[in-house]
Amino acid sequence: MCVFWINNSGAIEGLWRDEINDEIIRKIAERLTFQEKTKKDRRDTLSANIFIFSACDAWAGKDNMRILGVTTDETMVYAMIAAKIKAEDMEYGGYGGEEAWCCLQKDVKNGEVNFDKLKYGFVQTYEDMQITESVSLVEFPEVSVAYEELTEEKAKAELAKLELGSRSLVYSMVEVRTDFGYTCFLMPGICDRDSLESNDHFQEFMEDITESDVNTSVYTYSVGRGESEYPDEDELAIIEQYTDELDEEYGIDPIQSDFISFYYEAEQEY
Repeated sequence: MCVFWINNSGAIEGLWRDEINDEIIRKIAERLTFQEKTKKDRRDTLSANIFIFSACDAWAGKDNMRILGVTTDETMVYAMIAAKIKAEDMEYGGYGGEEAWCCLQKDVKNGEVNFDKLKYGFVQTYEDMQITESVSLVEFPEVSVAYEELTEEKAKAELAKLELGSRSLVYSMVEVRTDFGYTCFLMPGICDRDSLESNDHFQEFMEDITESDVNTSVYTYSVGRGESEYPDEDELAIIEQYTDELDEEYGIDPIQSDFISFYYEAEQEY
Protein backbone atom coordinates (compact mmCIF):
# COMPACT_ATOMS: atom_id res chain seq x y z
CA MET A 1 0.00 0.00 0.00
CA CYS A 2 1.15 3.55 -0.68
CA VAL A 3 -0.13 6.66 1.02
CA PHE A 4 0.29 10.09 -0.49
CA TRP A 5 -1.13 13.55 -0.11
CA ILE A 6 -0.84 17.05 -1.52
CA ASN A 7 0.52 19.63 0.90
CA ASN A 8 -0.50 23.29 1.03
CA SER A 9 2.16 24.29 -1.49
CA GLY A 10 0.91 21.69 -3.97
CA ALA A 11 3.84 19.29 -3.57
CA ILE A 12 3.32 15.52 -3.32
CA GLU A 13 4.42 14.04 -0.01
CA GLY A 14 4.03 10.60 1.49
CA LEU A 15 5.28 7.08 2.04
CA TRP A 16 5.83 4.91 -1.00
CA ARG A 17 6.43 1.18 -1.53
CA ASP A 18 9.71 0.25 -3.14
CA GLU A 19 7.91 -0.81 -6.32
CA ILE A 20 6.43 2.70 -6.77
CA ASN A 21 9.20 4.09 -8.94
CA ASP A 22 10.04 7.68 -9.92
CA GLU A 23 8.35 7.36 -13.31
CA ILE A 24 5.00 6.43 -11.77
CA ILE A 25 5.33 9.27 -9.28
CA ARG A 26 6.10 11.68 -12.12
CA LYS A 27 3.02 10.55 -14.07
CA ILE A 28 0.84 10.98 -11.01
CA ALA A 29 2.21 14.47 -10.47
CA GLU A 30 1.56 15.41 -14.09
CA ARG A 31 -2.04 14.26 -14.01
CA LEU A 32 -3.05 15.73 -10.68
CA THR A 33 -4.47 19.22 -10.75
CA PHE A 34 -4.61 19.64 -7.01
CA GLN A 35 -1.87 22.28 -6.92
CA GLU A 36 -4.15 24.66 -8.79
CA LYS A 37 -7.08 23.60 -6.63
CA THR A 38 -5.08 24.32 -3.47
CA LYS A 39 -3.90 27.69 -4.84
CA LYS A 40 -7.44 28.83 -5.60
CA ASP A 41 -8.62 27.30 -2.29
CA ARG A 42 -12.17 27.18 -3.58
CA ARG A 43 -13.20 29.70 -0.92
CA ASP A 44 -13.89 27.42 2.01
CA THR A 45 -14.96 24.31 0.14
CA LEU A 46 -13.19 22.09 2.62
CA SER A 47 -15.46 20.87 5.39
CA ALA A 48 -14.72 20.13 9.05
CA ASN A 49 -15.39 16.44 8.36
CA ILE A 50 -13.04 13.57 7.66
CA PHE A 51 -14.33 11.17 5.00
CA ILE A 52 -12.87 7.63 5.10
CA PHE A 53 -13.57 5.71 1.91
CA SER A 54 -13.27 1.91 1.99
CA ALA A 55 -13.86 -1.07 -0.25
CA CYS A 56 -16.08 -3.79 1.24
CA ASP A 57 -18.39 -6.69 0.40
CA ALA A 58 -22.02 -6.28 -0.66
CA TRP A 59 -23.14 -6.27 2.98
CA ALA A 60 -20.60 -3.63 4.08
CA GLY A 61 -19.12 -6.04 6.58
CA LYS A 62 -16.47 -4.37 8.71
CA ASP A 63 -14.23 -7.45 8.66
CA ASN A 64 -13.85 -7.10 4.89
CA MET A 65 -13.33 -3.33 4.73
CA ARG A 66 -10.11 -1.99 3.19
CA ILE A 67 -9.39 1.73 3.41
CA LEU A 68 -8.78 3.31 0.00
CA GLY A 69 -8.63 7.00 0.80
CA VAL A 70 -9.08 9.69 3.43
CA THR A 71 -9.98 13.30 2.69
CA THR A 72 -11.61 16.42 4.13
CA ASP A 73 -12.85 17.48 0.68
CA GLU A 74 -16.37 16.14 0.03
CA THR A 75 -16.01 16.41 -3.75
CA MET A 76 -12.82 14.37 -3.50
CA VAL A 77 -14.65 11.47 -1.88
CA TYR A 78 -17.19 11.64 -4.74
CA ALA A 79 -14.27 11.40 -7.15
CA MET A 80 -12.88 8.37 -5.30
CA ILE A 81 -16.28 6.68 -5.62
CA ALA A 82 -16.46 7.62 -9.31
CA ALA A 83 -13.02 6.15 -9.99
CA LYS A 84 -14.06 2.83 -8.49
CA ILE A 85 -17.38 2.86 -10.37
CA LYS A 86 -15.53 3.46 -13.64
CA ALA A 87 -13.25 0.55 -12.82
CA GLU A 88 -16.45 -1.51 -12.26
CA ASP A 89 -15.34 -2.29 -8.71
CA MET A 90 -18.39 -0.62 -7.15
CA GLU A 91 -22.05 0.11 -7.90
CA TYR A 92 -24.24 3.10 -7.14
CA GLY A 93 -27.99 3.60 -7.00
CA GLY A 94 -28.63 -0.03 -7.90
CA TYR A 95 -26.60 0.25 -11.11
CA GLY A 96 -23.16 -0.73 -12.29
CA GLY A 97 -20.83 0.62 -14.96
CA GLU A 98 -21.92 3.59 -17.07
CA GLU A 99 -25.40 3.74 -15.51
CA ALA A 100 -23.90 4.00 -12.03
CA TRP A 101 -21.54 6.73 -13.21
CA CYS A 102 -24.42 8.74 -14.73
CA CYS A 103 -26.47 8.28 -11.56
CA LEU A 104 -23.60 9.57 -9.40
CA GLN A 105 -23.00 12.53 -11.74
CA LYS A 106 -26.66 13.50 -11.52
CA ASP A 107 -26.64 13.33 -7.72
CA VAL A 108 -23.44 15.40 -7.51
CA LYS A 109 -25.00 18.09 -9.73
CA ASN A 110 -28.16 18.19 -7.63
CA GLY A 111 -26.38 17.99 -4.28
CA GLU A 112 -28.14 14.69 -3.54
CA VAL A 113 -25.28 12.21 -3.15
CA ASN A 114 -26.30 9.41 -0.78
CA PHE A 115 -23.50 7.14 0.43
CA ASP A 116 -26.11 4.49 1.26
CA LYS A 117 -26.61 4.02 -2.49
CA LEU A 118 -23.03 2.72 -2.75
CA LYS A 119 -22.46 -1.04 -3.08
CA TYR A 120 -19.06 -2.68 -2.52
CA GLY A 121 -17.91 0.59 -0.99
CA PHE A 122 -18.47 2.40 2.29
CA VAL A 123 -17.92 5.98 3.49
CA GLN A 124 -17.45 6.83 7.15
CA THR A 125 -17.70 10.46 8.24
CA TYR A 126 -16.02 11.90 11.32
CA GLU A 127 -15.87 15.46 12.62
CA ASP A 128 -12.44 16.91 13.24
CA MET A 129 -11.63 20.62 13.37
CA GLN A 130 -7.88 19.96 13.58
CA ILE A 131 -7.35 18.74 10.00
CA THR A 132 -4.68 20.77 8.18
CA GLU A 133 -4.02 18.54 5.14
CA SER A 134 -6.72 19.02 2.51
CA VAL A 135 -6.29 15.70 0.67
CA SER A 136 -5.01 12.24 1.52
CA LEU A 137 -5.29 9.43 -1.03
CA VAL A 138 -4.44 5.76 -1.08
CA GLU A 139 -3.58 3.44 -3.96
CA PHE A 140 -5.42 4.85 -6.98
CA PRO A 141 -4.16 8.03 -8.71
CA GLU A 142 -6.90 7.66 -11.37
CA VAL A 143 -9.16 9.46 -8.88
CA SER A 144 -7.73 12.76 -10.19
CA VAL A 145 -9.45 12.24 -13.56
CA ALA A 146 -12.81 11.56 -11.93
CA TYR A 147 -12.30 14.58 -9.66
CA GLU A 148 -11.78 16.87 -12.65
CA GLU A 149 -14.86 15.52 -14.43
CA LEU A 150 -17.10 15.89 -11.38
CA THR A 151 -15.94 19.38 -10.46
CA GLU A 152 -16.26 20.52 -14.08
CA GLU A 153 -19.84 19.22 -14.25
CA LYS A 154 -20.66 20.83 -10.92
CA ALA A 155 -19.21 24.15 -12.06
CA LYS A 156 -21.20 24.05 -15.32
CA ALA A 157 -24.42 23.41 -13.40
CA GLU A 158 -23.75 26.33 -11.04
CA LEU A 159 -22.78 28.74 -13.83
CA ALA A 160 -25.96 27.86 -15.74
CA LYS A 161 -27.98 29.28 -12.82
CA LEU A 162 -26.56 32.75 -13.57
CA GLU A 163 -28.08 32.79 -17.09
CA LEU A 164 -25.17 34.85 -18.38
CA GLY A 165 -25.96 34.13 -22.01
CA SER A 166 -28.81 36.65 -21.88
CA ARG A 167 -27.73 39.11 -19.21
CA SER A 168 -24.65 40.49 -17.46
CA LEU A 169 -24.09 40.86 -13.73
CA VAL A 170 -22.35 43.86 -12.19
CA TYR A 171 -20.65 43.37 -8.85
CA SER A 172 -17.89 44.84 -6.70
CA MET A 173 -15.06 43.21 -4.80
CA VAL A 174 -14.57 45.22 -1.61
CA GLU A 175 -11.46 45.21 0.57
CA VAL A 176 -12.02 46.90 3.93
CA ARG A 177 -9.20 47.85 6.29
CA THR A 178 -9.69 49.34 9.74
CA ASP A 179 -7.47 49.95 12.76
CA PHE A 180 -8.48 46.51 13.97
CA GLY A 181 -8.45 44.22 10.96
CA TYR A 182 -9.20 43.40 7.33
CA THR A 183 -12.01 41.75 5.40
CA CYS A 184 -12.89 41.17 1.76
CA PHE A 185 -16.29 40.36 0.24
CA LEU A 186 -18.44 40.82 -2.86
CA MET A 187 -21.29 43.30 -3.18
CA PRO A 188 -23.95 43.70 -5.87
CA GLY A 189 -23.59 46.65 -8.23
CA ILE A 190 -21.19 49.57 -7.82
CA CYS A 191 -20.17 50.09 -4.22
CA ASP A 192 -20.31 53.57 -2.66
CA ARG A 193 -20.14 54.62 0.99
CA ASP A 194 -23.89 54.40 1.58
CA SER A 195 -24.24 50.91 0.13
CA LEU A 196 -21.08 49.82 1.97
CA GLU A 197 -22.32 50.95 5.37
CA SER A 198 -25.71 49.28 4.82
CA ASN A 199 -24.14 45.99 3.69
CA ASP A 200 -24.62 43.02 6.04
CA HIS A 201 -21.01 41.83 5.67
CA PHE A 202 -19.68 45.28 6.55
CA GLN A 203 -22.01 45.65 9.53
CA GLU A 204 -21.01 42.25 10.86
CA PHE A 205 -17.31 43.11 10.47
CA MET A 206 -17.78 46.42 12.30
CA GLU A 207 -20.04 45.00 15.00
CA ASP A 208 -17.57 45.28 17.90
CA ILE A 209 -15.83 48.45 16.67
CA THR A 210 -16.90 51.73 18.23
CA GLU A 211 -14.67 54.01 16.17
CA SER A 212 -11.95 53.60 13.56
CA ASP A 213 -10.54 54.86 10.29
CA VAL A 214 -12.01 52.85 7.42
CA ASN A 215 -10.07 52.53 4.16
CA THR A 216 -11.82 50.62 1.41
CA SER A 217 -10.59 49.57 -2.02
CA VAL A 218 -13.41 48.85 -4.48
CA TYR A 219 -13.02 46.95 -7.75
CA THR A 220 -16.16 46.74 -9.90
CA TYR A 221 -16.64 44.11 -12.62
CA SER A 222 -19.17 42.91 -15.17
CA VAL A 223 -19.61 39.34 -16.38
CA GLY A 224 -21.96 37.92 -19.00
CA ARG A 225 -23.73 39.06 -22.14
CA GLY A 226 -26.79 41.28 -22.31
CA GLU A 227 -28.54 43.86 -20.18
CA SER A 228 -26.86 44.63 -16.86
CA GLU A 229 -28.40 43.49 -13.59
CA TYR A 230 -27.25 43.26 -9.97
CA PRO A 231 -26.73 39.73 -8.56
CA ASP A 232 -28.49 38.54 -5.42
CA GLU A 233 -26.64 36.87 -2.51
CA ASP A 234 -26.91 33.36 -3.97
CA GLU A 235 -25.56 34.57 -7.32
CA LEU A 236 -22.71 36.42 -5.59
CA ALA A 237 -21.77 33.18 -3.84
CA ILE A 238 -21.55 31.40 -7.22
CA ILE A 239 -19.46 34.24 -8.66
CA GLU A 240 -17.10 34.08 -5.70
CA GLN A 241 -16.67 30.32 -5.84
CA TYR A 242 -16.31 30.02 -9.62
CA THR A 243 -14.48 33.23 -10.54
CA ASP A 244 -11.85 31.47 -12.65
CA GLU A 245 -14.43 29.40 -14.54
CA LEU A 246 -16.51 32.52 -15.21
CA ASP A 247 -13.51 34.38 -16.54
CA GLU A 248 -12.62 31.47 -18.82
CA GLU A 249 -16.18 31.01 -20.12
CA TYR A 250 -17.40 34.61 -20.43
CA GLY A 251 -14.53 36.93 -19.56
CA ILE A 252 -14.78 39.20 -16.52
CA ASP A 253 -14.53 42.86 -17.52
CA PRO A 254 -13.28 45.49 -15.07
CA ILE A 255 -15.55 48.56 -15.01
CA GLN A 256 -13.88 50.85 -12.49
CA SER A 257 -11.89 51.00 -9.28
CA ASP A 258 -12.39 53.38 -6.38
CA PHE A 259 -11.09 54.17 -2.91
CA ILE A 260 -13.42 55.09 -0.07
CA SER A 261 -11.97 56.51 3.14
CA PHE A 262 -13.89 57.77 6.17
CA TYR A 263 -13.93 57.83 9.96
CA TYR A 264 -16.42 55.40 11.44
CA GLU A 265 -18.28 55.94 14.69
CA ALA A 266 -20.82 53.42 15.91
CA GLU A 267 -24.26 54.77 16.67
CA GLN A 268 -24.75 55.22 20.40
CA GLU A 269 -27.78 53.68 22.07
CA TYR A 270 -29.34 55.69 24.87
